[in-house]
Amino acid sequence: MVDMDSLRALSPDDPADPFHAGLGVENLQAIWPQFAARGARWLLLTDAVERPAQRAVYERAVPDAAVIIVRLDVPIDRVHPQLRGREVGSSLEWHLNRSVELQSMMIERGVGDVIIPVDGQRPSEVARLILDAVQLHVRSPDASEMPRP
Repeated sequence: MVDMDSLRALSPDDPADPFHAGLGVENLQAIWPQFAARGARWLLLTDAVERPAQRAVYERAVPDAAVIIVRLDVPIDRVHPQLRGREVGSSLEWHLNRSVELQSMMIERGVGDVIIPVDGQRPSEVARLILDAVQLHVRSPDASEMPRP
C-alpha cells in the first residue's frame, strides 16, 4: 500500500501546488518500477480523489495499470470523531472542513468506479469489502477492456 500523502509530504507549502500533487506523482513514477521489478501485480494507493479525471494522472504514473477508483462512503458523523482523535488546533478545524468539502465534491462529481458504504466495520472487514468489490468490478462486462488479474 502506498499512501500518496506520504509521497508528497513537504514543507513549506507551494502556493502553486498547495497539496504537492506534482511531487506525489513524480515520486509514484519513481517507485512503481521498483515494485514491478519485484513482481508486484497490484498497487493499492490511498488518496483523496477530487475528480474522475485524476485517473489519467495515476495511469501515467503507473504505466499499463488498470486503475480502479474505490470511494469509501463514510458518514461524516463517523469521520469527524476520528479526526478529533487525531488532529488538534487549526489542523483539526482544517480537516473537519476539508472532509465535508471532499465528500461533497466526490458525490457531486461522481468519483468512484466502486463505491463502498462504510459505517462501523472493522478495518479488516473494509479491506474484504474492497477486495470483493474490485474483483467483481474487474469481472463485470462493463470492465471488459480492463486486464484481468
